[in-house]
Amino acid sequence: MHTQPSKLSRRTFLQLAAATAAPLVLAACAPAAPAATTGGAAAPAAPSGEKTVIRYIGMDYDSRMQEDTQKVFDEFNASQGEIDGHVEIIGWPDGRQTLLTQISGGQAPDIFNGGGGWLLEFQSANVLAPLTDLMPADLLEKFWKSGLDAMTVKGVLFGMPYFLDPRGMYYRKDLFEQAGIEAPQTFADVTEAAKALNNPPAIYGTALEAESDNWWYAWVGAIGAGNNLSRWTEEGKSRIAEPEGIAAVQWLSDLVLKDKVVQPSPESANRDADLQPLFLAGQCAILETGSWFPTIIHDKAPDLQFDLAPLPVIDASLKHANVFWPDCVMMADQSQHKEQAATVLQYMFNFENRLNWALQRGVIPERTDVGADPRYLDPNSPITPFNKFFVTEVATAHNVFETPWPASSNEDETEVENALARIWLGEATVEQALTEAAANMDKRHGLA
Repeated sequence: MHTQPSKLSRRTFLQLAAATAAPLVLAACAPAAPAATTGGAAAPAAPSGEKTVIRYIGMDYDSRMQEDTQKVFDEFNASQGEIDGHVEIIGWPDGRQTLLTQISGGQAPDIFNGGGGWLLEFQSANVLAPLTDLMPADLLEKFWKSGLDAMTVKGVLFGMPYFLDPRGMYYRKDLFEQAGIEAPQTFADVTEAAKALNNPPAIYGTALEAESDNWWYAWVGAIGAGNNLSRWTEEGKSRIAEPEGIAAVQWLSDLVLKDKVVQPSPESANRDADLQPLFLAGQCAILETGSWFPTIIHDKAPDLQFDLAPLPVIDASLKHANVFWPDCVMMADQSQHKEQAATVLQYMFNFENRLNWALQRGVIPERTDVGADPRYLDPNSPITPFNKFFVTEVATAHNVFETPWPASSNEDETEVENALARIWLGEATVEQALTEAAANMDKRHGLA
């Protein structure tokens, strides 16, 4: 992970939050912590006979998150008599702003869930507590190194991996077999298969979105595993307009503009709202998406015949690479009860809780021992072959949040997405759009 300092200071972070935040609203069931101290003074102990309250805010991955998380906290609360864990689950669209508001108001939750990009942003503002000395080494050694590395800045752990989501290429096994086509391995294979199977609107050869997922799949496919997958130079300049970046986006753009094998309006499409439903409806032959998708397919389209292949590479001589967008659980530096918050974290991340999480949501376990457990790799489950694939992939997946510029990571991501949209709308060539986007990033970071 890059260690170049960010321009986002703690003061700027709090000023930004105060300027943009809605009025502070705390969960009725979770009393606000006293105003935090930022010095080295010890936290006040709970009055005799009273439990220490630890507040947790999590994001709503699905409709069962409140119920399932509350169950974990109820079990924790019943297991001991010193800590009272309180849960609040909020929507992803409001999550970051809610956290900014509470942190800026001195009323941060003790621990909270969010995206890996948030971790880098919050850490650069010095509002996160280091976890390296709070989490036992014998617990951490049970996690995937790639997951812990994604939570680590300058050798210090600032979050616990909460959702690891390597990606793969799903394809309609029945259509491929009928056409006598092998599973695609390269960009050219995907193109030829998509052209052969494209029969819109009944079947689209593949489906794309301008949001960053497809860019990342093409980027790592143009470079290959074992090579430098970062989109930044050591000096912090953007690499997206380098030859590999141009080749990756040219392939995507040819699928849209030349081969015309994708669904309408890819520049405004969304993976969850548009692309995955298209595949589930049987109207898409090839789709790259995440490790959660087999569970969704077997739930919503159990008769759909599909299989899974690695993300394609530009040339068969390259090794297949993978990427993930890791989520995490962090601890606020404002917390006056860090040791007790760490106790809650340790319970949340014990073996049984992470196994239940993986089984409930069809996700790849953060712990290696869960990933090897026969209850997770149930030989009678139709999901198990796909889980085995993704458990192998997560070990070497590249963290897409890795950046020397956490304060502007959202703007940099938007720069790439806007470039793709401009190309697909015919407003710029691949080289023009990427060169301009890279220049904008470098200018934003003072490197133009």
